[in-house]
Amino acid sequence: MHAKDAVVTKVDLGGEESRRPSVAEGEVGSAMGIAQKIYQLSSHPTLKRTTSAIPGGDIYERQAASRLDRTQRRPISSILGHPLPPVDILCMLVEEYFNSVHWFSLVIYEPRFRSKFESIQDGLAHPSQKAFLLLLSTVLGMGAWYRSHRSGPDDFPGEDWRAWSFSLIQGTGSQLTDLMDQSSIASVQACILLGSYYVYHGKPNLSFALLGATIRTAQAIGLHRQPLRGDLQTIEERKRVWWTIYTWDRFASVTYGRPLGINDKDCNVTHPIDTYESPWFKKDGPPHTDGPICYSSYQRELNKLYLIASPIIETSYGLRAVGSSERSAGPQYMTQIMEVTDKMWAWRRQLPTHLLLDLDSDYEPSPVHAAKAHRLQALSLQLTFDNLLIIFHRPLLAQQVDHLIRNQPENGSVATHSPAAISHATTSSIFTASAGSPLSKSHIPSTEQWWDAALRTSKVTEMPQLAQLATDSHLVAFLAINLFNSAIVMAVLALSDPLSDRAQEVKRSITRIYRLQELLGKKTQLSVQSNMVLKDVIQMLLQREADAMLAPIYSSETQVVEENNHSVRRPEPTLMSVEDTLRLPIQLPLGVANSQADRQQSTTDKALRLNESLASVQRGEIRAKSTIEWVVVD
Repeated sequence: MHAKDAVVTKVDLGGEESRRPSVAEGEVGSAMGIAQKIYQLSSHPTLKRTTSAIPGGDIYERQAASRLDRTQRRPISSILGHPLPPVDILCMLVEEYFNSVHWFSLVIYEPRFRSKFESIQDGLAHPSQKAFLLLLSTVLGMGAWYRSHRSGPDDFPGEDWRAWSFSLIQGTGSQLTDLMDQSSIASVQACILLGSYYVYHGKPNLSFALLGATIRTAQAIGLHRQPLRGDLQTIEERKRVWWTIYTWDRFASVTYGRPLGINDKDCNVTHPIDTYESPWFKKDGPPHTDGPICYSSYQRELNKLYLIASPIIETSYGLRAVGSSERSAGPQYMTQIMEVTDKMWAWRRQLPTHLLLDLDSDYEPSPVHAAKAHRLQALSLQLTFDNLLIIFHRPLLAQQVDHLIRNQPENGSVATHSPAAISHATTSSIFTASAGSPLSKSHIPSTEQWWDAALRTSKVTEMPQLAQLATDSHLVAFLAINLFNSAIVMAVLALSDPLSDRAQEVKRSITRIYRLQELLGKKTQLSVQSNMVLKDVIQMLLQREADAMLAPIYSSETQVVEENNHSVRRPEPTLMSVEDTLRLPIQLPLGVANSQADRQQSTTDKALRLNESLASVQRGEIRAKSTIEWVVVD
């Protein structure tokens, strides 16, 4: 065991600790809970009847049944249904998982995982350990996946890592119903990892359905309640698993555009404490430059961020509920947005130094594993922060998209109106040039909030070392999603004013995003399909820029003509004067619009439509992957 400062704990063979309800003595969750308390009045304080068919009864029955197999160790393949790799490959793949995935998704509590892992390295296990074996199979499968993309020397050059990954993940996935019926910490952990894998590998709908099942399974064993007893490691493992589910639920809501699955009022779990963990499992031990690493401060900060954001997420994606549209009506919704935005900026200002991303300097390669992990965690927090800001400030973005749609010139014709005709649009435009907002301030216009957020996300394309580090880890698809989001937001701005200085900046940023997504497409189909959409957007942007540059110089004057025995007033184009021509702003002229009706359009309707459209683009992007083989294009 290479972990320093790790507390040695007994191996949880029967799973009693993982199934123990975590409710107070006065709280009863089911009729079986009351029955169990009644038994405490008798001389036999423990329920020893078969109760698996009664809702809530499995918790009490399995504690006793699991004790029967303590001496019945069997070959792992006979329990699991599929073989695991040899022990030396086991250790290497677990280490690969910790290096590529664990820093990003803290599903596993390393000290307890390690003790269980070491207990089965002889190839034998107890039948009651099946849930842990399925968790281990998932961990190994994800490790093999990332190992297949790793360049450089291979300790096992003859191994087909993609084949191992497919076999191990498929082996666990084929037993999903058994896994969910286990109702244990290990089964919940395995479901979380499978969901994370599926969303990035062609099965987003299965991932979303699995999230719902995982939430219910976790609630069935009381993970949403603060543990009242148990040793420190058991309590910390339970808290870590619950908060991982919580952040997964929030991420899924904004990604799929669907309602939240967890209500904050139902939970009272405190944040995990700082824990130092060792990612080293091979026999030769860790490099001399590395020791235990504290990953958990990242999870705690991510939890806090999503807690702050939850009210807006609930409002934005709860609009589909009957009668709920009033909750986000106009000024009240914008006031709520600004309050939450203020809290988010306050959260960012208090981040630990190692979790605050420096957007002005690239990552300097380091042999110290902690430096890599913390820099990636800082990037993940920054991407999450900016993505939430973009989502919160979509109402104003929605207004501009609607404005562009309603003001498209008829029949594709474009005419430049006189300066007087467009003076109102020019002076009231929300896309005026402005200096970048300082990171220490949040009281800036809503437009600048989402513009700055999109620009910060695109800055990753200017940091090649950090981008490379991210693409070699579980962050790759998350990065692809956020880059695509930022490109779409910036494209809206450029389409609004295609000849502005900011539009030129947008084109440069989108170009870098497009090129990086081309490379990311080697590892995730998210990037492949994102770039298909970006190609269309780029073509549209270039066409709109050309329309603005080549628009004829006319002013509109009205003349009355006879048509079908009726007098019809039609605009007649006339040439402008030189003075008026040179006073024209450098922007794409818009068609004549019903401006009064535009201004009266409901802000709530716009927000809902944009949320639906952007979420549907994202859903369509990942849903299309479900028809693709899990093996990503070489």
